Amino acid sequence: MSSFLGAIYRVLKKDLQIERRTKQVTTTVAVFALLVVLTFAFSFVQTLQSAALLGRGALWVAFVFAGTFGVTKTIELEDRNGALDGLLIAPIDRSAIYLGKVLSTTVFIFAVSLLTLGATSVFLGYSPPMSTAAAIVGVLLVSAVGFSAIGVVVSILTFRSGLDELALPVLLVPLVVPLLLAGVELTTALESGAPLGGWLRLLTLYTGIVLLAGIATFEYVVEE
Repeated sequence: MSSFLGAIYRVLKKDLQIERRTKQVTTTVAVFALLVVLTFAFSFVQTLQSAALLGRGALWVAFVFAGTFGVTKTIELEDRNGALDGLLIAPIDRSAIYLGKVLSTTVFIFAVSLLTLGATSVFLGYSPPMSTAAAIVGVLLVSAVGFSAIGVVVSILTFRSGLDELALPVLLVPLVVPLLLAGVELTTALESGAPLGGWLRLLTLYTGIVLLAGIATFEYVVEE
């Protein structure tokens, strides 16, 4: 068990060190997310009177598009110069590789989500109450885990099968729709004080299911 957890940690550490040196993923994705927020600010700020509605929309639209772009860049770096093949021949369980990639991708997506949340506050005037801010951050974190669990598998499948990069959003976005719906509804419910039950169960159960499915299928996805 310790060797399995150690392998996950080493994969996570490798990805974080590469990103710390190159800053290719977080910088590009953060700029993309900020552009989404600015687009909302210039396009809808005068037509929509509800800052909360506008802020939630910008937050989750940026989450989906920036997340899709993020997993694409992450796996593209692994695919370059056969880096992924080198990782696969390491004497470790492939599910550890998968979980390490999910964790590192989650860190990238979650960090950009926090930046986007701050940008919506600055440019759109969206400031959730402090009593619910921590809960919204928790929703973003769980959503980032679910998104990464799906995104790692789909992006590797896309690259390994020789499909065009444009095929990735077509395959990925329908699979993350439950996460998007649950995230939007939970954010709304937290601000309005409505019950969370059904949507919270959907978010946690769907995240758990896709994570287990990724563990079960990753070895077959990376096979030539």
